[in-house]
Amino acid sequence: MTPVQQRQVLVHFQDLPVALELGFKEGEAAWAKRLGSGYLAFGIKPVFITANAFDGNNKPTPEQWDAFSRALRDSGLPASTLILPTFEYANFAPNMDTLVENTVSKRRDFQDIIKTAGGIVLDAPPGYAFGREENYRVWVIDAMRWTSNQGLEVVWITSPHTFPHSFRDDTERFLRYLEKHGALPTIIVSENYEADPPKNYPGVVGHEDAPDTPLGVAWCLLNSILPKIADMREPDRAVGNRFSGSRANQASPAVGNSRRALPPDTTNPQ
Repeated sequence: MTPVQQRQVLVHFQDLPVALELGFKEGEAAWAKRLGSGYLAFGIKPVFITANAFDGNNKPTPEQWDAFSRALRDSGLPASTLILPTFEYANFAPNMDTLVENTVSKRRDFQDIIKTAGGIVLDAPPGYAFGREENYRVWVIDAMRWTSNQGLEVVWITSPHTFPHSFRDDTERFLRYLEKHGALPTIIVSENYEADPPKNYPGVVGHEDAPDTPLGVAWCLLNSILPKIADMREPDRAVGNRFSGSRANQASPAVGNSRRALPPDTTNPQ
């Protein structure tokens, strides 16, 4: 979109509970400027920001994350807004063989970043996650469990990836898989996977009554999938309490940037 079109869209989201997605590798000064002039100046007050700190297999240090977070705050970002790292570490081929040795529960640097941020964002499209090797899902579950056990936010991004026709079913199936392993998110984002989709792209934002679109999946999450899963939780279990809270039952539709990910294999977990 052009800058004028962007401003026209942002007007509709002033003073509403929205989330933003920002980059990271270009440096904290560039993104602080973009946040201030492109969003805060137009009355956008995000509940949380996801920053693609691991994009392109980047490996940020806790010090770099601290500097990034301070720069965003200095741009005028409210103290109430969470600045969360999108952990795509497990999505890149060079890390595949050592995922089990580099889980969040074993990496102090990962833990320090998550603690500073107040939570984690996991970009794990369900169809893609089920197509990856078991250690990928082990890594995701470990990240969710460790973060949840610290009392921090766990944001899961669900998107169609290359499975647009089974998006809703894959989303529900993956949530039930996470529930089975005691690793549920507190916030779910249902988003489009392509920043500039072609006209015939089946994963466009869509309508609430179109089941395999981001809005359709978000609607289904709110009205069908999440209530059923919440009913399965024991009321005295920590994850269950947080999952069934008001923030946990928000499925937030958003259109994100395209992401690079590995092609799926034929693994079919139970």
